[in-house]
Amino acid sequence: MARYRLRLSYDGGPFRGFAINEGVPTVGGALRFALEQVLQHDVPIVCAGRTDAGVHALDQVVSFDTEKPVDPEALRTSLNSMCKPHIVVSDVEAVADDFDARFSCTGRSYRYRILNQRLRDPFRMDHTWRVSLPLEVDLMQRAGQHLLGTHDFSSFCRRQFDVFDDVRVEKPRTRTLRSVEWSHHPDNEIHLNVSASSFCQQMVRSITGLCVEVGLGLLSPEVVPGILEAKDRNAVPRVAPPHGLFLLAVSY
Repeated sequence: MARYRLRLSYDGGPFRGFAINEGVPTVGGALRFALEQVLQHDVPIVCAGRTDAGVHALDQVVSFDTEKPVDPEALRTSLNSMCKPHIVVSDVEAVADDFDARFSCTGRSYRYRILNQRLRDPFRMDHTWRVSLPLEVDLMQRAGQHLLGTHDFSSFCRRQFDVFDDVRVEKPRTRTLRSVEWSHHPDNEIHLNVSASSFCQQMVRSITGLCVEVGLGLLSPEVVPGILEAKDRNAVPRVAPPHGLFLLAVSY
């Protein structure tokens, strides 16, 4: 049995997220189906970060095991042929047996793209969130700095559960945010870049939504510590839509 690592990117628009879900199209489902067609056996896969429905990835990592001999370049070509046009595998590499795409990962970075202009752009509508009113990026940056460090992000994340011996146990939502950077970009785009060892579900979209409220002048940056302290999902007034979010990079 040998272990392999795939690096891939994808447009999340046509998919209901990464995680395999019977009856609906997912990135993981399409990728696993292609692997099983090529290798002719069941191929469980592990990814660095499960993206939600509509979320994209510029650098996703997946690991899997097989007893079959693998020519990395031939496998990459086959997967790209079967998964096109929305999924592209850029690299296939043999790795150590103890490598795990999820648990070996030491850092994840996301980017959120906002189109800050009055008129729609048909060429960017599927990959940016259009906010038609002007945003004050300096205020958004100030708001984001309150989130740096280790906090309970319960106000920013959906509740998730594990099951142990038929008992549902809520997953912790404490995370360490390493960087939060808002910046202007050409053609009226504003980007949020955030990094952490890991994120919980909807965390980046909630951070984006809150900072947009601040950027519109509807909230002060100084309310952010109180929202963290509240540990209340309803304390964040807006969650940004998924189609502006990209898994930017993963590190090991």
